[in-house]
Amino acid sequence: MDFGSKIQSARQAKGLTQKEIADRLHVSRKTISSWETGRSYPDIGTLVKLSDIYQISLDKLLREDSTMIKHYDKQDAATRHDILLGKASYYLNVLLLLVTFLAQTKLLHPELKYTSILLMINLIVLISYFDFHSFFSIKWRKVTFITIGTILLAALVILAVFQMPTISAYTMGHAAGSLFAILALTISFLMAVFGKPYMIN
Repeated sequence: MDFGSKIQSARQAKGLTQKEIADRLHVSRKTISSWETGRSYPDIGTLVKLSDIYQISLDKLLREDSTMIKHYDKQDAATRHDILLGKASYYLNVLLLLVTFLAQTKLLHPELKYTSILLMINLIVLISYFDFHSFFSIKWRKVTFITIGTILLAALVILAVFQMPTISAYTMGHAAGSLFAILALTISFLMAVFGKPYMIN
């Protein structure tokens, strides 16, 4: 018997409707129907809850359904891939932050300041792996993050203003680019300092 048939039989044996199960699991009735017809599968956490509700062991639920086992194997491979990508993005962020900062302060070749473009692209990837909910759930972290971010942003803006020559159309464009670079540096620094323990995977 496949997984869908097992959970459908277990639900009917308990005298429960799809709606009642859906309410307990905080999903839609359509989702329960989809699991029972084999169109989709629950995530691991929900699978454990189903096991508890129906009082059926996970081993019994999973056994004999090769399609479901393949589904979880693929999910596991995708999770490992995401973990590697998240870690690579974190360490790349640290490297690009250092190179961009040193180039901006002219300690490295000035042309390397254009690594800030790569930094911004990588930040988009990195931020997608950051667990903001867990991080900001504790007040002192939120206050520290915002305080350090504001101070650093203000300091970099002041530094950029002092480096600006007289105002012209060219320098206005240059200033806009510098502000984006400053914003990227600020976010990158905050992610480098606070990010690693709060990567989603």
